[in-house]
Amino acid sequence: MAPRPGSVTFVAVLAYVNGVLSIIGGVVMLFTRDSMAGASNAGTAAGITTSAIISIILGIVILVVARGLLNGSSVSRGLVTVVMIINIFNGVLLMFTLQFVSGIIDILWAFLMLALLFTRRANAFFARRQTS
Repeated sequence: MAPRPGSVTFVAVLAYVNGVLSIIGGVVMLFTRDSMAGASNAGTAAGITTSAIISIILGIVILVVARGLLNGSSVSRGLVTVVMIINIFNGVLLMFTLQFVSGIIDILWAFLMLALLFTRRANAFFARRQTS
């Protein structure tokens, strides 16, 4: 069995970092919500709490997807692909709202991630994992 391509490992490592940072950010937000601006309003505090919990849950999902990438899961690869396509659309929307730099960075980041996940070696790796 051929080793996992470096491009897939790189994308998985980036996903792990993203997942860990989402969890940390959610936990920090959860514990500091009372000191955030406007948190004296009950609706705002509830919104911050909800956002923190969603961030933690998404971080956990991202960690599972990253593990799947390392194991050659086509489902994980598909999820990353869908998220990157959404990221491209988000980048275009950012550009229409005059946030050109952020939009271009989002678009380029998504294309880089997709390019790394769909190299010839990555395609062979995921195909082998699917048949075994």
